[in-house]
Amino acid sequence: MDTTRRALLKSMAAAPLMATAGGLLAPSSAHAAPEAEFVLKRVDRVGSPLQSSWQDAADSLSRRLRDVELVRHVLAGARSRGTRVARWNGAKPSNLDYSFAWDPATRDGTTKSWFPQGVTTSYDAYGGRLPGSGEKAVAVSWYAKDSNAHKGARISFIDVTHDPRRPKYRHVLLVEPVKAQGRRADFVPVKFHAGGIAWYGKWLFVANTRYGLSVFDTTRMFQVSAGDWCGYNPARRNYAAYDHRYVLPMHHIYENAGDRLKFSQVALDREPGFVPSLVVSEYLDTSPDGRAVRWNLNGAGEIADVRSRVYWTLRTPRVQGAVTVGNTTAYYSANKGAENGPRRQGDLWIQSPLGGPLGETPQARLSTGPEDLSYDVHSGGSLWSLGEHPGERSVYRVTL
Repeated sequence: MDTTRRALLKSMAAAPLMATAGGLLAPSSAHAAPEAEFVLKRVDRVGSPLQSSWQDAADSLSRRLRDVELVRHVLAGARSRGTRVARWNGAKPSNLDYSFAWDPATRDGTTKSWFPQGVTTSYDAYGGRLPGSGEKAVAVSWYAKDSNAHKGARISFIDVTHDPRRPKYRHVLLVEPVKAQGRRADFVPVKFHAGGIAWYGKWLFVANTRYGLSVFDTTRMFQVSAGDWCGYNPARRNYAAYDHRYVLPMHHIYENAGDRLKFSQVALDREPGFVPSLVVSEYLDTSPDGRAVRWNLNGAGEIADVRSRVYWTLRTPRVQGAVTVGNTTAYYSANKGAENGPRRQGDLWIQSPLGGPLGETPQARLSTGPEDLSYDVHSGGSLWSLGEHPGERSVYRVTL
């Protein structure tokens, strides 16, 4: 990359800044005036007043299913193994630092039934390794497609600590717990695109394109039986999750209640010295006017103020991932592949200040079909990303 992050931040030292209500310093090119207001509404249940909250329904499930821990059970018992990326087909990312391909035995790298989208890490969640265990973990979201769409969405939890060349991973199905009065607690698949994810503390935020952010508690998962159905089967008298052995139940939703923002991606900004925040960005296929909006988080990992007026323009179309660092610099992954045409290598753009011009050429190249981004402060600063297309899928990290 021609311009390092350190040089960019140094060049920004004299840029004009303005304070926002959340305590962040926002570049003057990011809007902090009431031209638009983006509002979220926290929701903890759907259905009639007799419907239990999702947390209460999960409590009921815990009396019937085994609670499991992410490290002790899900990661420790993982059987799938990543492998070396055999070929990049002329689309090797610039400044590649680390990568792996999905287990060929599971066909995760080639299936057309599931498509990977979002990426986040234990650095996002805890500022480093997982507490109490020391594992470094990566999480990737997938959505089910076509005839498989009824299965919803899932998360791959990946242990990149013990054997990073062949990392162990396991898929966990995302579900909505349900409990009507007088009925058995159950769950159903959560059906959405899962285009981006951000992990902060115990909370996993998943982008739900038209509706907002669905939030899952990573400290509460359940083990279920093997079986190609989802929920309770009265004939079998057990629970299954489309052959996933673990489910992650939804806890609450931040529903889009204001401007018609597309929640295409979500990323975490936890740069030291700044208030941790979520950045939501929208994908527009031909227009460069997609927006990014910031919501601050509180110490409990919840959105501190559901109203935000801090937003800016991406200035390039087809943004698949957007992450900011310290509210001064944004990184965007953008693809160039036509829906039915030849796929081309994706681009990494840097925007500094937020909302400012991008320049005439991208700062680096990413894989074919690049998706979400996650920033990692280690090694002087790096970005995680991934490719989505069958036969060209990998998870990788590039240095800045």
